[in-house]
Order: sequence, then C-alpha cells, then structure tokens
Amino acid sequence: MKEKREVLEILFLILQVGITMLVTFGLCFAIGFFLDKNLGTHLLWLFIILGILSGYRAVYLLIRKYIKGNANGRSEPEWAKGAFHPDDEDPEGSDSGKDSR
Repeated sequence: MKEKREVLEILFLILQVGITMLVTFGLCFAIGFFLDKNLGTHLLWLFIILGILSGYRAVYLLIRKYIKGNANGRSEPEWAKGAFHPDDEDPEGSDSGKDSR
C-alpha cells in the first residue's frame, strides 16, 4: 500500500510540474502578446524568456519541496538521500562525529 502511495505522489508531482510549466509560460506569452498587440511594442520575446525562466524556477521549488518533505513530516525518499547531499554532509541532520561548539 505504501508503494502505491509513493508512485501516485510521484505521478502527481510530474503532472504538477507539467501544469506549472504550461501555466507560467502561457501567462507570460499572453501578457507579451497583449502588450505587442495593443501598445505596438516588441516585448513578446522578452516575456517568452521570462515565462521559461519563471517556469523553471517554479518547478525547481516544487521538486525541492518534495525532496525535503512537506509539512506532514515525511522523510526524504531513499533515491534522493545520496543524490542531493555532499558526501561529507549527513543527510539525516545528526551531528555524529562533528564538533558541536
């Protein structure tokens, strides 16, 4: 049962990543298109780049939140423990073997 929940959480995360990228890019594209059409400016490319960058930032924050665990107190998934922590840093946060001054 726990494995099914983890698979569903990952599938929903993938779905949320896709929707987030689409919405941020779409809104910035719409704003740039609206400004170009009504004001006669050439800001569409600027807003396209802004939409891509803001989409990547939003996706980064989503994935970082998932990796760290949400407010339910989830621990990190097993696959992420070694991937996002330097070798000399303890991913569990304990101070074993370190000077605690």
